[in-house]
Amino acid sequence: MIHIEYKLKASEVHGIGFFTDEDLVKGQLIYTASTLLDVNISQVEFSSLDPKEQYEVLYWGFWDKSNNVWHVDFDNSKFINHSYKATLTQDEEHGDAYLVATRDIKKGEELTQNYLEFESVDDLAKRGISLE
Repeated sequence: MIHIEYKLKASEVHGIGFFTDEDLVKGQLIYTASTLLDVNISQVEFSSLDPKEQYEVLYWGFWDKSNNVWHVDFDNSKFINHSYKATLTQDEEHGDAYLVATRDIKKGEELTQNYLEFESVDDLAKRGISLE
């Protein structure tokens, strides 16, 4: 569930990006997992999917090692791009996705996350994501 006002628009990082439409303060809650808008797929279920369905899961989702499932967000949080200088981070005190601002962020800035918080370089490479 997205807890802020936001817009999707062209990103200098990659394709479409997720931009805040309000000023944010360091530590502010941005996103939490939603039992209604997120899908968790076991490896057995994933293996039973048609190759085209598997491609969509690989493109839009990621392997969640801690829960041993493929995780796909239904909402627009999937447009949060990768950055080593991320504006969002996973709050370690929460088990599921719980993203907070890493610093004060001005309205109009792109929100990013370091994907290595939840995936390995090898996992990202398998999905065709370069971290350069």
